Amino acid sequence: MLTDEWIRETSLALPGTEAFFKEEWGSLLYRVGGKYFGMRGQNSEGREILTLKCDPRLAEEYRERYAQIVSGYYSNKSHWNSILLEEEGLEADFVAGMIRHSYELVRRGLPKKVRDELPPLENEN
Repeated sequence: MLTDEWIRETSLALPGTEAFFKEEWGSLLYRVGGKYFGMRGQNSEGREILTLKCDPRLAEEYRERYAQIVSGYYSNKSHWNSILLEEEGLEADFVAGMIRHSYELVRRGLPKKVRDELPPLENEN
């Protein structure tokens, strides 16, 4: 099982990421440039989840391929996926890639001025 500590370390390793607890959702959010790219919490059934932004084509592919990945909880179903953390079978490297993909999508969508104020991203041109 992917631990909260591992999720936190993996997310906070990305430049300019901050974590904050959103009381009304009972969730830990990860954001860059003021926009969130990850949510660690529970769905309405009390299942432990990690919700991440995803390219819509990939999002659908992941849901079809992996039982542990479902439509994003409490978010746009086309652009967000939730990982059911209690379900085993996803490799940590794969989930780390999903976290980075989410981060990069959100970072690219930030206004240029905000992006320019962030620490550089490895391999960024």
